Amino acid sequence: MRNIAGFALTTASAFLAVVAIMLNAPSLFYMGTALIATLGACQLQAWLSVRALKFERIAPESVRVGELVTVEIMVWSLQKIRRPLITVNDELPVKLLVSERSPSLPIAPAYDLPIRTQYQFRPLRRGRFKWSRLSVEGTDALGLVTKRRTFDTDLAEITILPRPIPVAIDLPMAAGWGISEAESGQTRGAGIEPRGVRAYSYGDSLRHVHWRSSAKTGQLLVKEFEAGTHASASFLIQRSTGSEIGGGANTSLELICGHVAYLAEQFLRRGARVDFPAIEDKPSMSGSGERLHEIYDLLAGVQANRTESIGHDAADLVGTLPPGSALIVALTVADDFLVDAVARLASHGTQVVPLLYDAERFLTKKTMRHPPSAVDPTYIEQLRSAGAFPVVMPTEDPVG
Repeated sequence: MRNIAGFALTTASAFLAVVAIMLNAPSLFYMGTALIATLGACQLQAWLSVRALKFERIAPESVRVGELVTVEIMVWSLQKIRRPLITVNDELPVKLLVSERSPSLPIAPAYDLPIRTQYQFRPLRRGRFKWSRLSVEGTDALGLVTKRRTFDTDLAEITILPRPIPVAIDLPMAAGWGISEAESGQTRGAGIEPRGVRAYSYGDSLRHVHWRSSAKTGQLLVKEFEAGTHASASFLIQRSTGSEIGGGANTSLELICGHVAYLAEQFLRRGARVDFPAIEDKPSMSGSGERLHEIYDLLAGVQANRTESIGHDAADLVGTLPPGSALIVALTVADDFLVDAVARLASHGTQVVPLLYDAERFLTKKTMRHPPSAVDPTYIEQLRSAGAFPVVMPTEDPVG
Protein backbone atom coordinates (compact mmCIF):
# COMPACT_ATOMS: atom_id res chain seq x y z
CA MET A 1 0.00 0.00 0.00
CA ARG A 2 2.86 2.38 0.78
CA ASN A 3 4.40 1.79 -2.65
CA ILE A 4 1.03 2.34 -4.33
CA ALA A 5 0.49 5.62 -2.46
CA GLY A 6 3.98 6.85 -3.28
CA PHE A 7 3.62 5.90 -6.92
CA ALA A 8 0.23 7.61 -7.10
CA LEU A 9 1.57 10.84 -5.63
CA THR A 10 4.59 10.78 -7.94
CA THR A 11 2.36 10.29 -10.96
CA ALA A 12 -0.02 13.02 -9.79
CA SER A 13 2.79 15.54 -9.23
CA ALA A 14 4.30 14.82 -12.64
CA PHE A 15 0.89 15.12 -14.27
CA LEU A 16 0.21 18.46 -12.55
CA ALA A 17 3.60 19.78 -13.62
CA VAL A 18 3.01 18.79 -17.26
CA VAL A 19 -0.52 20.22 -17.27
CA ALA A 20 0.65 23.43 -15.60
CA ILE A 21 3.29 23.94 -18.30
CA MET A 22 0.85 23.17 -21.08
CA LEU A 23 -1.87 25.48 -19.72
CA ASN A 24 0.55 28.04 -18.31
CA ALA A 25 -1.22 27.73 -14.93
CA PRO A 26 1.08 28.86 -12.09
CA SER A 27 -1.25 27.51 -9.39
CA LEU A 28 -1.11 24.00 -10.81
CA PHE A 29 2.64 24.33 -11.19
CA TYR A 30 3.01 25.30 -7.55
CA MET A 31 0.82 22.38 -6.47
CA GLY A 32 2.90 19.94 -8.50
CA THR A 33 6.12 21.42 -7.14
CA ALA A 34 4.81 21.08 -3.57
CA LEU A 35 3.98 17.42 -4.17
CA ILE A 36 7.40 16.77 -5.65
CA ALA A 37 9.08 18.49 -2.70
CA THR A 38 6.99 16.45 -0.29
CA LEU A 39 8.00 13.21 -1.99
CA GLY A 40 11.64 14.31 -1.95
CA ALA A 41 11.46 15.01 1.77
CA CYS A 42 9.82 11.61 2.35
CA GLN A 43 12.56 9.90 0.35
CA LEU A 44 15.23 11.64 2.41
CA GLN A 45 13.58 10.84 5.73
CA ALA A 46 13.12 7.16 4.80
CA TRP A 47 16.73 7.00 3.60
CA LEU A 48 18.02 8.49 6.88
CA SER A 49 15.84 6.15 8.95
CA VAL A 50 17.94 3.11 8.01
CA ARG A 51 21.38 4.79 8.24
CA ALA A 52 23.83 5.24 11.12
CA LEU A 53 22.48 2.44 13.30
CA LYS A 54 24.21 0.13 15.76
CA PHE A 55 22.92 -3.30 16.83
CA GLU A 56 23.50 -5.84 19.57
CA ARG A 57 21.84 -9.26 19.46
CA ILE A 58 21.14 -11.33 22.58
CA ALA A 59 20.31 -14.99 21.94
CA PRO A 60 20.42 -18.05 24.25
CA GLU A 61 23.46 -20.30 23.92
CA SER A 62 21.45 -23.51 23.68
CA VAL A 63 17.85 -24.69 23.66
CA ARG A 64 16.10 -27.94 22.85
CA VAL A 65 14.10 -28.70 19.75
CA GLY A 66 10.59 -27.34 20.14
CA GLU A 67 11.36 -24.90 22.95
CA LEU A 68 10.40 -21.26 22.55
CA VAL A 69 13.43 -19.11 21.74
CA THR A 70 13.45 -15.37 22.42
CA VAL A 71 16.03 -13.26 20.58
CA GLU A 72 16.46 -9.66 21.69
CA ILE A 73 17.98 -6.95 19.51
CA MET A 74 19.12 -3.63 20.95
CA VAL A 75 19.36 -0.71 18.52
CA TRP A 76 21.22 2.61 18.89
CA SER A 77 21.14 5.66 16.66
CA LEU A 78 24.60 7.02 15.89
CA GLN A 79 23.23 10.42 14.91
CA LYS A 80 21.16 12.96 16.83
CA ILE A 81 18.17 12.89 14.56
CA ARG A 82 14.53 12.10 15.12
CA ARG A 83 13.66 8.87 13.40
CA PRO A 84 10.31 7.36 12.46
CA LEU A 85 9.56 3.75 13.31
CA ILE A 86 11.75 1.05 11.82
CA THR A 87 11.39 -2.73 11.71
CA VAL A 88 14.35 -5.08 12.28
CA ASN A 89 14.29 -8.45 10.52
CA ASP A 90 16.91 -10.97 11.64
CA GLU A 91 18.22 -13.15 8.80
CA LEU A 92 18.35 -16.61 10.38
CA PRO A 93 20.37 -19.37 8.67
CA VAL A 94 18.47 -21.25 5.97
CA LYS A 95 19.19 -24.60 7.63
CA LEU A 96 17.71 -23.40 10.93
CA LEU A 97 14.18 -24.69 10.47
CA VAL A 98 11.72 -22.82 12.70
CA SER A 99 8.00 -22.46 13.27
CA GLU A 100 5.80 -19.91 15.01
CA ARG A 101 8.21 -17.09 14.26
CA SER A 102 6.83 -13.79 15.47
CA PRO A 103 7.61 -10.42 13.85
CA SER A 104 9.76 -7.98 15.77
CA LEU A 105 8.03 -4.90 17.12
CA PRO A 106 8.64 -1.58 15.28
CA ILE A 107 10.91 0.80 17.22
CA ALA A 108 12.20 4.36 16.98
CA PRO A 109 15.97 4.33 17.77
CA ALA A 110 17.34 7.10 19.99
CA TYR A 111 20.85 8.54 20.12
CA ASP A 112 21.57 8.23 23.85
CA LEU A 113 19.37 5.27 24.78
CA PRO A 114 19.32 1.70 23.38
CA ILE A 115 15.89 0.64 22.24
CA ARG A 116 15.08 -3.06 22.59
CA THR A 117 12.98 -5.19 20.29
CA GLN A 118 12.55 -8.97 20.16
CA TYR A 119 11.08 -11.86 18.22
CA GLN A 120 10.42 -15.52 19.02
CA PHE A 121 10.46 -18.86 17.24
CA ARG A 122 10.52 -22.60 17.87
CA PRO A 123 13.41 -24.57 16.31
CA LEU A 124 12.43 -27.79 14.56
CA ARG A 125 15.84 -29.38 13.97
CA ARG A 126 19.02 -29.81 15.99
CA GLY A 127 22.36 -28.39 15.06
CA ARG A 128 24.82 -25.57 15.64
CA PHE A 129 23.97 -22.38 13.81
CA LYS A 130 25.67 -19.02 13.28
CA TRP A 131 24.44 -15.83 11.67
CA SER A 132 25.29 -12.14 11.63
CA ARG A 133 23.13 -10.38 9.05
CA LEU A 134 19.91 -8.50 9.63
CA SER A 135 17.86 -6.11 7.55
CA VAL A 136 16.13 -2.90 8.56
CA GLU A 137 13.02 -1.46 6.97
CA GLY A 138 12.17 2.19 7.56
CA THR A 139 9.60 4.65 6.26
CA ASP A 140 9.01 8.36 6.34
CA ALA A 141 6.65 10.00 8.83
CA LEU A 142 3.76 9.81 6.35
CA GLY A 143 4.44 6.19 5.45
CA LEU A 144 4.71 6.93 1.73
CA VAL A 145 8.26 5.70 1.07
CA THR A 146 9.94 2.51 2.28
CA LYS A 147 13.69 1.91 2.42
CA ARG A 148 15.56 -1.28 3.30
CA ARG A 149 19.17 -1.83 4.27
CA THR A 150 21.20 -4.87 5.36
CA PHE A 151 23.70 -4.75 8.24
CA ASP A 152 26.46 -7.12 9.33
CA THR A 153 26.53 -7.46 13.11
CA ASP A 154 28.56 -9.45 15.61
CA LEU A 155 28.30 -13.19 15.04
CA ALA A 156 25.48 -14.90 16.92
CA GLU A 157 25.63 -18.61 17.78
CA ILE A 158 22.99 -20.99 19.07
CA THR A 159 23.05 -24.74 19.66
CA ILE A 160 19.78 -26.58 19.17
CA LEU A 161 19.88 -29.69 21.32
CA PRO A 162 17.84 -32.78 20.45
CA ARG A 163 14.55 -33.34 22.20
CA PRO A 164 14.61 -36.69 24.03
CA ILE A 165 11.99 -38.93 22.44
CA PRO A 166 10.74 -41.63 24.85
CA VAL A 167 10.91 -45.13 23.49
CA ALA A 168 10.10 -48.46 25.14
CA ILE A 169 12.30 -51.28 23.86
CA ASP A 170 13.20 -54.70 25.20
CA LEU A 171 16.96 -54.85 25.62
CA PRO A 172 18.40 -58.36 25.89
CA MET A 173 18.88 -59.48 29.47
CA ALA A 174 22.13 -61.27 30.23
CA ALA A 175 23.09 -61.77 33.86
CA GLY A 176 26.30 -60.04 34.79
CA TRP A 177 26.33 -57.78 31.70
CA GLY A 178 26.47 -54.10 32.47
CA ILE A 179 23.65 -53.07 30.16
CA SER A 180 21.18 -55.40 31.85
CA GLU A 181 22.04 -54.06 35.28
CA ALA A 182 21.76 -50.47 34.08
CA GLU A 183 18.38 -51.14 32.56
CA SER A 184 17.08 -52.73 35.75
CA GLY A 185 18.49 -49.96 37.94
CA GLN A 186 20.75 -52.27 39.95
CA THR A 187 23.83 -50.13 39.44
CA ARG A 188 22.53 -46.93 41.03
CA GLY A 189 23.48 -46.61 44.65
CA ALA A 190 25.09 -50.04 44.67
CA GLY A 191 28.54 -48.72 45.43
CA ILE A 192 30.05 -47.01 48.46
CA GLU A 193 31.93 -44.01 47.04
CA PRO A 194 29.75 -40.96 46.31
CA ARG A 195 30.37 -39.35 42.94
CA GLY A 196 28.15 -36.26 43.19
CA VAL A 197 24.62 -35.02 43.68
CA ARG A 198 21.69 -34.77 41.30
CA ALA A 199 18.06 -33.71 41.30
CA TYR A 200 15.64 -36.01 43.11
CA SER A 201 13.54 -38.23 40.87
CA TYR A 202 10.62 -40.48 41.66
CA GLY A 203 11.75 -43.71 43.34
CA ASP A 204 14.91 -42.34 44.97
CA SER A 205 15.41 -43.29 48.61
CA LEU A 206 15.13 -40.46 51.14
CA ARG A 207 18.18 -41.96 52.86
CA HIS A 208 20.30 -40.53 50.03
CA VAL A 209 19.00 -36.94 50.19
CA HIS A 210 21.86 -34.45 50.45
CA TRP A 211 20.23 -32.06 52.89
CA ARG A 212 22.97 -29.42 52.92
CA SER A 213 22.94 -28.97 49.14
CA SER A 214 19.15 -29.12 49.09
CA ALA A 215 18.95 -26.30 51.66
CA LYS A 216 21.35 -24.12 49.64
CA THR A 217 19.64 -24.57 46.28
CA GLY A 218 16.04 -24.86 47.42
CA GLN A 219 15.75 -28.02 45.32
CA LEU A 220 15.68 -31.58 46.63
CA LEU A 221 19.01 -33.22 45.73
CA VAL A 222 20.19 -36.77 46.32
CA LYS A 223 23.65 -38.32 46.49
CA GLU A 224 24.90 -40.50 43.66
CA PHE A 225 27.31 -43.38 44.24
CA GLU A 226 29.80 -45.12 42.05
CA ALA A 227 28.25 -48.23 40.55
CA GLY A 228 29.79 -51.40 41.85
CA THR A 229 29.26 -53.33 38.62
CA HIS A 230 31.03 -50.97 36.17
CA ALA A 231 27.99 -50.93 33.88
CA SER A 232 28.96 -49.42 30.54
CA ALA A 233 27.05 -48.60 27.38
CA SER A 234 28.60 -47.19 24.20
CA PHE A 235 26.59 -45.68 21.35
CA LEU A 236 27.33 -45.60 17.62
CA ILE A 237 25.14 -43.58 15.25
CA GLN A 238 25.13 -44.07 11.49
CA ARG A 239 26.65 -40.88 10.02
CA SER A 240 27.73 -41.89 6.52
CA THR A 241 26.67 -39.76 3.57
CA GLY A 242 23.25 -40.78 2.29
CA SER A 243 22.22 -42.54 5.49
CA GLU A 244 19.90 -39.73 6.62
CA ILE A 245 16.54 -40.40 4.99
CA GLY A 246 13.70 -37.88 4.84
CA GLY A 247 13.46 -34.13 4.61
CA GLY A 248 13.21 -31.07 6.82
CA ALA A 249 12.77 -31.89 10.48
CA ASN A 250 11.33 -35.37 9.82
CA THR A 251 14.43 -37.39 9.05
CA SER A 252 15.74 -40.69 10.30
CA LEU A 253 18.78 -39.04 11.90
CA GLU A 254 16.60 -36.61 13.87
CA LEU A 255 14.58 -39.49 15.27
CA ILE A 256 17.69 -41.51 16.06
CA CYS A 257 19.26 -38.64 17.99
CA GLY A 258 16.04 -38.15 19.94
CA HIS A 259 15.89 -41.83 20.89
CA VAL A 260 19.59 -42.00 21.75
CA ALA A 261 19.28 -38.89 23.94
CA TYR A 262 16.44 -40.52 25.85
CA LEU A 263 18.22 -43.88 26.27
CA ALA A 264 21.50 -42.24 27.32
CA GLU A 265 19.66 -40.19 29.93
CA GLN A 266 17.96 -43.32 31.30
CA PHE A 267 21.28 -45.19 31.56
CA LEU A 268 22.91 -42.26 33.35
CA ARG A 269 20.04 -42.07 35.81
CA ARG A 270 20.67 -45.72 36.66
CA GLY A 271 24.35 -45.18 37.27
CA ALA A 272 25.78 -46.59 34.05
CA ARG A 273 28.67 -45.04 32.15
CA VAL A 274 27.68 -43.79 28.70
CA ASP A 275 30.24 -43.23 25.94
CA PHE A 276 30.13 -42.13 22.31
CA PRO A 277 33.50 -43.44 21.09
CA ALA A 278 33.15 -42.33 17.46
CA ILE A 279 32.30 -38.68 18.15
CA GLU A 280 34.38 -37.86 21.23
CA ASP A 281 38.12 -38.12 21.63
CA LYS A 282 38.25 -39.86 25.00
CA PRO A 283 35.84 -41.18 27.64
CA SER A 284 34.46 -38.50 29.91
CA MET A 285 34.90 -38.66 33.69
CA SER A 286 32.20 -36.06 34.40
CA GLY A 287 29.39 -36.56 36.89
CA SER A 288 25.98 -37.59 35.59
CA GLY A 289 24.56 -34.07 35.41
CA GLU A 290 27.51 -32.60 33.54
CA ARG A 291 27.83 -35.73 31.42
CA LEU A 292 24.22 -35.48 30.31
CA HIS A 293 24.83 -31.93 29.09
CA GLU A 294 27.94 -33.14 27.21
CA ILE A 295 25.91 -35.88 25.52
CA TYR A 296 23.20 -33.49 24.35
CA ASP A 297 25.87 -31.16 22.98
CA LEU A 298 27.52 -34.07 21.15
CA LEU A 299 24.22 -35.16 19.61
CA ALA A 300 23.49 -31.60 18.46
CA GLY A 301 26.52 -31.77 16.16
CA VAL A 302 25.88 -35.20 14.62
CA GLN A 303 25.60 -34.94 10.81
CA ALA A 304 25.43 -37.56 8.07
CA ASN A 305 28.45 -36.37 6.10
CA ARG A 306 31.17 -39.01 6.58
CA THR A 307 32.70 -41.34 4.01
CA GLU A 308 33.32 -44.11 6.57
CA SER A 309 30.49 -46.53 7.28
CA ILE A 310 29.13 -47.43 10.70
CA GLY A 311 30.58 -50.89 10.18
CA HIS A 312 34.09 -49.40 10.02
CA ASP A 313 33.37 -47.41 13.20
CA ALA A 314 32.30 -50.59 14.96
CA ALA A 315 35.35 -52.50 13.72
CA ASP A 316 37.63 -49.82 15.18
CA LEU A 317 36.22 -50.62 18.63
CA VAL A 318 37.16 -54.31 18.60
CA GLY A 319 39.27 -54.97 21.67
CA THR A 320 38.94 -51.43 23.03
CA LEU A 321 35.67 -51.67 24.95
CA PRO A 322 35.61 -52.87 28.58
CA PRO A 323 34.76 -56.56 28.99
CA GLY A 324 31.05 -57.13 29.44
CA SER A 325 30.09 -53.74 28.03
CA ALA A 326 27.31 -53.15 25.53
CA LEU A 327 27.56 -51.42 22.17
CA ILE A 328 24.30 -49.90 20.95
CA VAL A 329 24.34 -49.22 17.21
CA ALA A 330 21.62 -47.07 15.58
CA LEU A 331 21.21 -47.29 11.81
CA THR A 332 18.62 -46.84 9.06
CA VAL A 333 20.46 -48.11 5.98
CA ALA A 334 21.73 -51.70 5.95
CA ASP A 335 25.53 -51.84 6.19
CA ASP A 336 27.20 -55.14 5.29
CA PHE A 337 30.46 -54.15 7.01
CA LEU A 338 28.60 -54.07 10.32
CA VAL A 339 27.85 -57.81 10.18
CA ASP A 340 31.54 -58.73 10.20
CA ALA A 341 32.26 -56.15 12.93
CA VAL A 342 29.49 -57.60 15.11
CA ALA A 343 31.04 -61.07 14.90
CA ARG A 344 34.46 -59.73 15.91
CA LEU A 345 33.02 -57.68 18.78
CA ALA A 346 31.01 -60.62 20.07
CA SER A 347 34.14 -62.78 20.11
CA HIS A 348 35.73 -60.19 22.44
CA GLY A 349 32.81 -60.30 24.89
CA THR A 350 30.97 -57.16 23.72
CA GLN A 351 27.20 -57.32 23.52
CA VAL A 352 26.04 -55.56 20.33
CA VAL A 353 22.48 -54.20 20.19
CA PRO A 354 21.62 -52.77 16.75
CA LEU A 355 18.68 -50.35 16.83
CA LEU A 356 17.18 -50.71 13.35
CA TYR A 357 15.00 -48.10 11.63
CA ASP A 358 12.88 -48.62 8.53
CA ALA A 359 14.27 -46.40 5.76
CA GLU A 360 11.04 -46.79 3.77
CA ARG A 361 9.09 -44.88 6.43
CA PHE A 362 11.15 -41.73 5.85
CA LEU A 363 11.07 -41.63 2.05
CA THR A 364 9.51 -38.54 0.47
CA LYS A 365 8.24 -37.77 -3.01
CA LYS A 366 11.55 -36.04 -3.75
CA THR A 367 13.62 -39.09 -2.81
CA MET A 368 15.27 -40.39 -5.95
CA ARG A 369 16.79 -43.56 -4.52
CA HIS A 370 15.60 -46.35 -2.27
CA PRO A 371 18.47 -47.41 0.02
CA PRO A 372 18.45 -50.91 1.54
CA SER A 373 16.49 -50.67 4.76
CA ALA A 374 18.06 -51.88 8.00
CA VAL A 375 14.84 -53.71 8.92
CA ASP A 376 15.06 -56.06 5.95
CA PRO A 377 14.42 -59.57 7.40
CA THR A 378 17.47 -61.02 5.67
CA TYR A 379 19.72 -58.32 7.12
CA ILE A 380 18.24 -58.77 10.60
CA GLU A 381 18.96 -62.50 10.41
CA GLN A 382 22.56 -61.82 9.34
CA LEU A 383 23.09 -59.59 12.38
CA ARG A 384 21.49 -62.15 14.69
CA SER A 385 23.65 -64.95 13.27
CA ALA A 386 26.77 -62.82 13.85
CA GLY A 387 25.91 -62.58 17.56
CA ALA A 388 23.96 -59.32 17.77
CA PHE A 389 20.60 -58.69 19.44
CA PRO A 390 18.78 -56.53 16.85
CA VAL A 391 15.82 -54.38 17.89
CA VAL A 392 13.37 -52.92 15.35
CA MET A 393 12.65 -49.36 16.43
CA PRO A 394 9.37 -47.44 16.11
CA THR A 395 9.47 -44.67 13.54
CA GLU A 396 6.64 -42.57 14.94
CA ASP A 397 7.36 -39.71 17.36
CA PRO A 398 4.85 -40.12 20.23
CA VAL A 399 4.75 -36.34 20.68
CA GLY A 400 4.48 -35.63 16.96
